[in-house]
Amino acid sequence: MLKAGLVNPFVESAYKFLQSEINMEVTRGQLRLESSKATSGEINVALGVAGEAEGTVLYSMSERTAKAIAAELLGEAVPVFNELAESSIAEMGNIITGQAAAGLEEHGYVCKLTPPTIITGKGVMISTVDIQRLVIPIELPVGFIEISVALRYYNKK
Repeated sequence: MLKAGLVNPFVESAYKFLQSEINMEVTRGQLRLESSKATSGEINVALGVAGEAEGTVLYSMSERTAKAIAAELLGEAVPVFNELAESSIAEMGNIITGQAAAGLEEHGYVCKLTPPTIITGKGVMISTVDIQRLVIPIELPVGFIEISVALRYYNKK
C-alpha cells in the first residue's frame, strides 16, 4: 500500500501549479487504486522516480484538455497539439513532479527524476510491474487530469 507521504506531495504540487500557473479552479475527485496497465487519456506524460522512493508518475488527459492547458501556459490558442503544446504539457509534468520530489524529501524520501516522456494514444500499455497505481483525478473547467502515482519505498538503511 502506498504511504500518504509518497502521495500527498503530488496532490499538493498539482494543486499549487494548476491554480497558480493556469488560474483554474481545481477539484480533486475520489482517489482509487488501480492495477490496469492501460493509459486513461490520449495525452500522457510519464516521469520515472528513482532513489528511496522509486517508480513512475503518469499524468493523463484528453487531447482537448491538453490543448486548453497548453493554451493557458503559452498564452495563445492551441488549435493543434503540436511540438510547442507537447513541450508545455511535458514541462507541466516536470514542474509538478519536481515540486513533489522536494516534498518527498521533506518526508525523508530522497529521489531523482527522469526527464518527462510524452506518450500519445488512449489505452497505451504502460506497466508499473508489481506496483499498484494510486490514481488522483483532478477536475478542471477544461476537463480532467488523472495523476497516477506508482511508487514504492526502499529503506536503504
